[in-house]
Amino acid sequence: MTSIASIGTGNMGRALLKGILEHDPDLDVRATTNSSASAQALGAELPTAAITAVEEDPEANRKAVQGADFVFLGVKPWMMAETVRELAPALSPDTVLVSMAAGVATSDLQRLAPGSPIVRIMPNTPSAIGHGVIALAPDDAVAEASVATLQELLSGAGLVVPMPESDIPAMTGISGSGVAYFFLLAEAMIAGGVKLGLSEETARQMVVATADGAGRLMTHNPDPAALRQSVSSKGGTTLAALDTFIDSGIFPIAEAAVKAAADRSLEMEAENSAAVSG
Repeated sequence: MTSIASIGTGNMGRALLKGILEHDPDLDVRATTNSSASAQALGAELPTAAITAVEEDPEANRKAVQGADFVFLGVKPWMMAETVRELAPALSPDTVLVSMAAGVATSDLQRLAPGSPIVRIMPNTPSAIGHGVIALAPDDAVAEASVATLQELLSGAGLVVPMPESDIPAMTGISGSGVAYFFLLAEAMIAGGVKLGLSEETARQMVVATADGAGRLMTHNPDPAALRQSVSSKGGTTLAALDTFIDSGIFPIAEAAVKAAADRSLEMEAENSAAVSG
């Protein structure tokens, strides 16, 4: 049976584990959190996983990784160096470290755990309901069989996209952070509806259902430009709205936002690399 240890299981780690366990509930999953309260909450969401709080057992992280096939690192980027140094002596030679931290380069993880196979992943939060996007970038030390197993595990959480590590900042810009862009647009549309006289609840219901329908249409036809054009009649209401978006610069705004997220990812890599070196 494949065994997974999840260290520092926060929101993203919980989202991934939920997707993975819904796909295969019989996996051996061990997860750690910092506090007893968070361990209790996680246990309620993942009843088949073994959950331990570091607050209750200072050795929880090291115990969880012993003999694990995959160790998911869910700690914050600035905690990564300390956490991996702590875990390294307890890792088996073939245990694959799977980092989901933005801004922590594989080269730095290799320095922290010499000899360990390492995979960087970049998931987003819809992984919790099986509709995430997960970038996957293994280093050369990861066996092909391990990559295939990890892809299968993560497929329960959504679309897995293998890519070189150099592409992760771009993925972060459009998908890792991108879910929030759609939420922001929905928030703005709800506010617009309220200003036109709708109740907030009515506007919210309509925008949420519209977003859901639009997403389903793009799933069936992944060509957003064609879908947009198909509902844009000359002289109609939709075109009037779309012209407002375009004239206000939605394309350069979106491009700048994507680049800002990607650039920040690279800045974080440089900051965390300096911390590891120090």
